[in-house]
Amino acid sequence: MRKRYAVAGIVVAMLVASLIVAAGSRAPSDKSGASTPEAGAATLPARPSPSSGSPSDYAAMVRLLEARYARHPSSARTALSLADAYLMTEQPAKAQRLYAKVLADDPGNETAKAQLAMALHADGRDGTALDLLTSVLRSDPRNQLAHYNLAVLYFSQQRSGLARDEWRKAAAIDPTSGIGRTAQSFVEVMDGADGSGAVSAAKSN
Repeated sequence: MRKRYAVAGIVVAMLVASLIVAAGSRAPSDKSGASTPEAGAATLPARPSPSSGSPSDYAAMVRLLEARYARHPSSARTALSLADAYLMTEQPAKAQRLYAKVLADDPGNETAKAQLAMALHADGRDGTALDLLTSVLRSDPRNQLAHYNLAVLYFSQQRSGLARDEWRKAAAIDPTSGIGRTAQSFVEVMDGADGSGAVSAAKSN
């Protein structure tokens, strides 16, 4: 299991950049508090920012969301925010339980499915995570969050070409959204790295 996390320095940074949420940051799509795929994306940084908070900040955020969830256990919006916070603070089992609870109440919640895949990935269950993301994209090929999360999954497996393709798709769906801007940032970083490598190779010849 630890071998998987040899690649995880940057992957965890990506998840932090992707999943930072604030209490109440998700916009409900209906009165039940269900989220849309873009819910929560407004809080994403325009560029990857793994150092955007300290562990104590994250712990405080988790406590705040836990208190809110205790008061509103039927709120899908609050449950998803808390699940994201658990995922960000390396508590994938707790995140999985909350995502599963949301899906039990609302089987069509694509945000919960896409994020459950990330919790499964963090728990080392990449095959199940891939199946779940593939299922989401089969139902909705323009699900931006699913493309973004699939890129994270591929990148952690050192399949950088596939990761770049998925981030590029995520960015193209809505380049103005938080997810789109962050995805484009990763594409630019990877394109720049490839360009640098090509220049170095040319000089060595």
